[in-house]
Amino acid sequence: MPLATQRQETAEASQPLKLSAGRVSVWLSPTGTALRDIAFDGEVVLRGLAFVARDQDWGTLPLSAAPQIRRSGEDLEIEVAGAGDYANGDLSWRVVFRLSPEGVEAHSTVRSSKGFLTNRTGLVVLHGLQACRGREVALNHSDGRSSRSAFPVEVSPHQPFLDIAAMTHRTAGGAGVHIAFQGEVFEMEDQRNWTDASYKTYSRPLALPFPYRIGKGETSEQIVRVTFEAGASKSTEGETKPGIQVSAPMPRLATGLPVNRPPLDEAAAAALDKLGLAAVALEIDPEENGWADSLKRHLASMTGPVRVDCRMGGEIDHAAVLSTIHDVLAGRQVVGISLWDAPQSAIASAHELWPGTPVGGGTGAFFAEFNRGTLPSGINYATWTTNPTVHASDDDTLGESIEPLRDILSTAKAKAPGLDFVVGPLTLVMRFNPNATSPAARRAEPPPDSRQHTVLTASWLLGTVAGFVDPAVKHLTVFEITGPKGLLRSDGSLSPSGHLVSRLTPLSGQQVEVVIWPHEPRARGLLFQTAGGRVLVLTQARAEAVHLALPEGRWAAPERLGSEGFAADPQPAGGTINVDGFGVVWLAEIT
Repeated sequence: MPLATQRQETAEASQPLKLSAGRVSVWLSPTGTALRDIAFDGEVVLRGLAFVARDQDWGTLPLSAAPQIRRSGEDLEIEVAGAGDYANGDLSWRVVFRLSPEGVEAHSTVRSSKGFLTNRTGLVVLHGLQACRGREVALNHSDGRSSRSAFPVEVSPHQPFLDIAAMTHRTAGGAGVHIAFQGEVFEMEDQRNWTDASYKTYSRPLALPFPYRIGKGETSEQIVRVTFEAGASKSTEGETKPGIQVSAPMPRLATGLPVNRPPLDEAAAAALDKLGLAAVALEIDPEENGWADSLKRHLASMTGPVRVDCRMGGEIDHAAVLSTIHDVLAGRQVVGISLWDAPQSAIASAHELWPGTPVGGGTGAFFAEFNRGTLPSGINYATWTTNPTVHASDDDTLGESIEPLRDILSTAKAKAPGLDFVVGPLTLVMRFNPNATSPAARRAEPPPDSRQHTVLTASWLLGTVAGFVDPAVKHLTVFEITGPKGLLRSDGSLSPSGHLVSRLTPLSGQQVEVVIWPHEPRARGLLFQTAGGRVLVLTQARAEAVHLALPEGRWAAPERLGSEGFAADPQPAGGTINVDGFGVVWLAEIT
């Protein structure tokens, strides 16, 4: 029922808006179609409750409108509606969120006048990783059955829960949670496969054919009701001292270069040499015309070691492709041959062509493809790539993606015991979409992210590097060399990420400790012991600034990363330091 309105307002369109109803708090997205960080008694229970519309290639359609917020006592009602004509049809939609001190409800209504082709349109629930990982859950199913299970600890390659009508569990903080679903059959997937820090409950089941059509004149409704119950508190409030998460050699850093890019000019080549990276990973798609000539031109434009990253899926002559690559690389130092989605015969051919050179197998796509696939035998290392914007691209989603990386590594070790890992390229956007439903869409390259050359991206990069520090991870491939997806700007100058990499590269291979703070799950640091004393570089991978305690020692004045590099802060650090949201700080110990 609509609230008896006491106050009505329109949300500010450019920034998330924090709203509270008693013990329940949420952040309303600028688009008005999603609630983020839904918390009960201060514990984030749900990462999100949102309305989404996906096209036939899993692309997320832009939905935005001015939310109307109505308040009555402690209760709130948020209504947002819109309509649009898209390449896949027309859609009108209305979403109403209701907040009370006991919980949250979402009600979506969609209609198409001409028909709308979609892989998914409706409500999704994102269950928070920290609150739910490993927790037991009671499930009710659409046929009246009930069952018991638990949220996965390792990253589940496939849906852990199917046919969900309702679910009940307790969080890590002790709160009780009951969620009921209406209007469709829901199921859950493990979003850590795409570096999201959540488990997602969605409709409709993937076992049903997709894309499907919302018919001409058809109306569809869905309702999700979330109810909270107070429990014994397990707060970590007061635990602010830094701790060491892991100690391991710092992975060696490389950078990527698809051979369909223009060859490096002199400025870019000179800047690349100064970075001192372990290798340039030359990415080859043998289904592109002229790839061999492009590879030759790139090799002529640069010096230093290279790695080959070659897509081996599709209808290609694997032996002929590898033979051509071998001929082009003659006389060049090759640190590895990564064959993505390769058959066993291609692995054997690579070992014959490059005896003594490490040969890797895996995927050039998301960890999901790695987790669901089968690795060929006889490889020296396993490989996959990562980017944080598969499901959303807001700043908070970037920061969130550093949280599940330890779980991803643990899962990869269980899948590939004893193997080394080469991870990357690490990029902001997908390089291609392996799950698109047409060949053209699978090969299409998304446009660059406008944040590529910002400090925010350097913050994400530092958090991601910290997440992949592990004895098994030998190389991390970071972005491209230059351009709108690169470490270098188009004029050859270093981006903020380039400045960060320039300082980390000389420390590659050295022992490093990953520093964490219990009260700040997005704060990360790398602590090195150098000949001149300890060095600490840290970040806060969320928009809110934070005050952090430093490891014991005497620390000199910090250097803070800006658009043109690190700049000295005149104030000494002392035992604590303020870190801006998505800020990066470099500290050296006074010896």
